[in-house]
Amino acid sequence: MPDKVKNNYFGMNLVWFFGVVEDRNDPIKLGRVRVRCHTWHTEDKTLLPTEALPWAQCIQPITSAATSGIGRSPTGLVEGSWVFGFFMDGQDAQKPMIMGSLAGIPTESPNKEKGFNDPNEVFPSLINEPDVDRLARNDLTPLESPLLATKAAGLTTGSLLPHGQGTWSEEGSKYNAKYANNHVTRTESGHVFEIDDTPGHERIHEYHKSGTFKEITASGNTVTRIVGDNYTIVLKDNYVRIKGKTNVHIDGDCNMYIGGNWNVQAKGNIDIRGARIDLNKE
Repeated sequence: MPDKVKNNYFGMNLVWFFGVVEDRNDPIKLGRVRVRCHTWHTEDKTLLPTEALPWAQCIQPITSAATSGIGRSPTGLVEGSWVFGFFMDGQDAQKPMIMGSLAGIPTESPNKEKGFNDPNEVFPSLINEPDVDRLARNDLTPLESPLLATKAAGLTTGSLLPHGQGTWSEEGSKYNAKYANNHVTRTESGHVFEIDDTPGHERIHEYHKSGTFKEITASGNTVTRIVGDNYTIVLKDNYVRIKGKTNVHIDGDCNMYIGGNWNVQAKGNIDIRGARIDLNKE
């Protein structure tokens, strides 16, 4: 390789850095962030405001195509995230690239007046504890965890079976994670996705901040709780086979419209009871 090409090779003299994200509102929506880098940038925002920091591009894993919207969007960092990377243009320090983020144990709340802090004073939101998600650590009792406490408080019990045959209840959470077997994704608004590989307690759990969730337990049971309305639309045929019993408790009215025939066959008895039963009513 000619010496001229060697000397001009872009990235030949990389300079490494670690710093704090102060802005993620990339005007061209490419997933870039502004980072204040230790030893390179001052903490004094009057000398170097956030707006003067160069935009850093985030390197994505090879499991993300990073083209034409295919793969995961590079928008996981938040203001206050600690990151590690390098300047591709060396000591000019105007072309930063981010390789990854760094968890820690924050000891101070964010201060918008100082550099190396979240200007919105949101993150870090948990002080004097690891940045690793609480559900992944399992450092708290179920009632000390806001998510688990919310699920426990909303547990449905005492649903009735017909004709005084008894009741049935919602199965409670089977959370019993052990560090580092529970792989947790949490967003800043509070959506959570868990893939828990804890031996004997393997679960998949999808939780919306509203309280709606779906959880698959180690035994293969599925619990779904919907705090709002539920709509299921099938544009073609629908096939359901249940090899056990079906128990349904409806607190309000039950309305059904059938555009064709309704065929019902039972090998046993059909028992219909009501205050009044109208057949073929006009």
